[in-house]
Amino acid sequence: MLFAVGSLTLAIRLPTGMEGVRVAVYKDSGVLPDSASALLNMFRWMNAEANYVNATEIQQGVLDDYDIVVFPSGPANEYSGTLGIAGRNAVRNFVARGGSYFGICGGSEFGTNSYLGLFNGYASGAVNGSGTKIIPLIVNIKSTGPDLSQEPLTYNILYWNSGYFYSSNTTYMSTVIPVTFYTQNNKPGMIVCTYGIGTVFLSFPHPEYEEGSTRDGAEQFDYYNDPDSEWGLLMKVSLWLVETSQ
Repeated sequence: MLFAVGSLTLAIRLPTGMEGVRVAVYKDSGVLPDSASALLNMFRWMNAEANYVNATEIQQGVLDDYDIVVFPSGPANEYSGTLGIAGRNAVRNFVARGGSYFGICGGSEFGTNSYLGLFNGYASGAVNGSGTKIIPLIVNIKSTGPDLSQEPLTYNILYWNSGYFYSSNTTYMSTVIPVTFYTQNNKPGMIVCTYGIGTVFLSFPHPEYEEGSTRDGAEQFDYYNDPDSEWGLLMKVSLWLVETSQ
């Protein structure tokens, strides 16, 4: 939008969403269909161009056409095996050269040192028992990464055997920015960090689901009564990812 100020004309960027951003949502062996569907619909709600990609396409270089690659919930070891060395290297190189990685649950574990090494650390075991439940997570409103200053202090988010992220390298960990913390132990359940000249978001809990709503295209957890939507929070995170990548 253009504004005239005296003899000057200023171009002002309005926060209208993620128009022009291309998002690849991984969908292959092991991916939980509802998580993939919710993420695809969420990024389309953000006005991004979002499409499914599979392991073969990643091995063949499809990520060259995208800004963000998304790994939904599912077993990280199966992702690793299906992608193979060529696919794993393609994802690493994509991020190292300026792309963004967005991982949920098993997709977040896939980004740790256990597999891709985009985050120089690991994911812990479950922090609040087994199974699924809705739990409150504390928002890092003082984030030095995504601007979360106007977010609520907490969100009620789907927990599914979820853990936190940690690293024995304290110097490195000081560069990692928490997005949310668990109330139980104040450990980060969502983080952002950099890898090469790219950016990374990892979430062990499940903010992609809109429990009780149909707009995510997923029915798996609609029996929960959770009025909170984390999609606005995730749009702020996603905008930070693409704006911070070089």
